[in-house]
Amino acid sequence: MNFLFTIIFALTPFLLTTFTSELFEVPKMYFVYLVSIFILGLFIKSFKPKITIYLIVFFIFLISQTISTIFSIDRHTSFFGYYSRLNGGLLSTLVYFILALILSSVNSENLTAKIIKYSLISGFLISIYGILEHFGIDKNYWVQDVQARVFSTFGQPNWLAAYLCILIPLAIDKLISSPRLSYFVYLISYLFCLIFTKSKSGLIALAISLFVYFVLKISKKFLFTLPLIGLVFFFILKSSTTVYDPNSKLLITSSSDIRKIVWVGAINLWRNFPLIGTGPETFAYSYYWVRPAAHNLTSEWDFVYNKAHNEYLNQLATSGAFGFFTYLALIIIALITLFKSKNYALLSVYLSILITNGLGFSVVVISLFFFLIPCFVNQTPIIKPIKTPFYRYLIAIIVVLFCLFQLTTFLIADASYAAAENYDQHNNLPAAADQIQLSLKYRPQEPEYLIKAALIFAKLTVANHTNPEIATKYLEKHQQISFFNLNHLKLTAQAYYYLSAYDPKYFADAILTLTKVTKLAPTDAKSFYTLGQFYQQVKDYPQAKYYYQAALDLKPNYDQAKTSLIEISSLTLPTQR
Repeated sequence: MNFLFTIIFALTPFLLTTFTSELFEVPKMYFVYLVSIFILGLFIKSFKPKITIYLIVFFIFLISQTISTIFSIDRHTSFFGYYSRLNGGLLSTLVYFILALILSSVNSENLTAKIIKYSLISGFLISIYGILEHFGIDKNYWVQDVQARVFSTFGQPNWLAAYLCILIPLAIDKLISSPRLSYFVYLISYLFCLIFTKSKSGLIALAISLFVYFVLKISKKFLFTLPLIGLVFFFILKSSTTVYDPNSKLLITSSSDIRKIVWVGAINLWRNFPLIGTGPETFAYSYYWVRPAAHNLTSEWDFVYNKAHNEYLNQLATSGAFGFFTYLALIIIALITLFKSKNYALLSVYLSILITNGLGFSVVVISLFFFLIPCFVNQTPIIKPIKTPFYRYLIAIIVVLFCLFQLTTFLIADASYAAAENYDQHNNLPAAADQIQLSLKYRPQEPEYLIKAALIFAKLTVANHTNPEIATKYLEKHQQISFFNLNHLKLTAQAYYYLSAYDPKYFADAILTLTKVTKLAPTDAKSFYTLGQFYQQVKDYPQAKYYYQAALDLKPNYDQAKTSLIEISSLTLPTQR
């Protein structure tokens, strides 16, 4: 048990793959699931849970997520999580609760020390890789400019920064209690890697958490930390809020300005669904219903926002007041527990997570620490341990085997889906069809696979002049499971567009689907523009003009819509003699 808890913290941050649909978060989440299965099996075998106040509040939070999932606008997404993230769905929250329950029951000072020790070693290796990225070790591998902002094994600079903010207070605490060269080297590597992420949220979180740590740890000597904290704020102020791309000369909107717009949308969404929200992990769908038109004037106007970029507002929007207040209660109990334990390093770590979550959102590794750090310290159980059932061994074997089978099918399905995408991009449609059907064999209800299958078979219908019923069957099944996924609705319109080359009647379905998109996303300028293009293709110029103008009303600097409107206006001008 101790070994499994140690590796879940030490190895999860390392994981990235090239054979899954997403390189960073998906493999990390699957690994957490895998290790959790064995931890759960061992725990069922012994079954001596210690119920604490923290676990009771955590269980109430889990109930809020369950209720919100039951009434979700997309139950599949709410249960399994947004496909490219997975973390944040009801399933992942349930796993974190199980891990917290078990860790609270088996934890000891020795186990906590091991987790911290090996987490620091892991973080050192990850930060070294991040530093090497800054000097170009893998600059030709990524699309992003990884030298400008490193992300190591996390895939995004802010996620790496949030992780480093967890490790730095732990390294400082070790350095103070038992000065060793290794801890000093760890600390220096973390700090340099954090600077190379250029993450303002990470630097702010570090400055505040270290200030709190030193005030509590060595109250009369905390003034010695002011130069370090001042250095951190120097890097914050040095970071430019708005930058220009020297090649395109286009203004890139600052992330803080974009966040403010998204936060307004999240609050508006909560006002429409105040009690239980729209369902965990459905922000990518429901945000479009209330998306401020000002988002169209940012440089990320056509990006998909699957999170509110503020964990608290995300909870408020997707799980309503019930989920939000139980989430706050969980945080308050955790803070009280850590403060009473006088483990100020863990308290400052937890504070850094609260800050980075407030300026972004939690990923797999951060969620692990967020939910389990309160279990690192001893808590007094308020309910006596339950007696062990005599049939515990049989239950443990059944649970482990069932969960392992399910996880294996998930992984095979995801790898096949990634292969299907790759074959599709290289126009190898028969191979893509074989792979996506394998994905659907293991997970026939997964909307991501259904819409991909529909697109592939729509292309095959046109290429081979075959029956379109296979593609339409997948489209119909997808609509029954995931009606509000706007990105999938756009792909549905694309599939109907492909099919219209085989039979023109499907063009009307494409237009009808895009019309639904404009109703669900009334401020999405791109959807109006695309619908205008569709109408222009069938020479319905009045409707095309209407939607081009609607796109321009929402985004006055939409050059493509402006050009199309001028072009179509010239086509409809009366001929003069």
